Amino acid sequence: FGGFGGQAGGFGDIFGDIFGGMFGGGRQQQGPQKGNDLREDIDISFEDAAFGCEKVINLSSGQGTPAQSLKVRVPAGIEDGKSIRLRGKGGPGMNGGEAGDLLLKIHVDEKLGYERKGMDVYTTISVPFTTAVFGGEAIANTLKGSVKCKIPAGIQSGSKIRLRGKGIVSMKDPSVHGDMYAAVQIQVPRNLSPEAKQKLREFEKIVAA
Repeated sequence: FGGFGGQAGGFGDIFGDIFGGMFGGGRQQQGPQKGNDLREDIDISFEDAAFGCEKVINLSSGQGTPAQSLKVRVPAGIEDGKSIRLRGKGGPGMNGGEAGDLLLKIHVDEKLGYERKGMDVYTTISVPFTTAVFGGEAIANTLKGSVKCKIPAGIQSGSKIRLRGKGIVSMKDPSVHGDMYAAVQIQVPRNLSPEAKQKLREFEKIVAA
């Protein structure tokens, strides 16, 4: 049989084709495969992130088919850079596999005069000079409207007034809110009358004494 040594591989291929096809030894059909995850970016306002909103996004398959409109609920309290996962809204599965997910990355626009740190919000409050000296009340603009806050006598510029519960809602517990901190900016009087200037000079002497 030595003469057939060079044909051993050929016989092996023949027998493999015959018996492999009979007993399932050939290529196996792939099972169900999950579809690919898709990623999209979505821009929302500072208020939408604080209170939640609904957005309509258009998804295209990139194959010339019409875009699919999808309504998305953005939860209140979401932070910039976080993602929302929509299960089953991604690429189609293969061989009966489930569809992939859609991941929406959130981009929150800035709001002039406000800064967010976690659940807390920072802003400024303008206080008249006399109120800073004698104490009183001032108006602070929160995310839910204007409120009166107490100004202690002798407050210094840059001091922060804490408004409890006026910050961002927790995504985990809607009954929990962060705080708002209002940095005091003292209004320096302008165009004073000679009499007013004299009174201030007298006040300065009393304070310095």
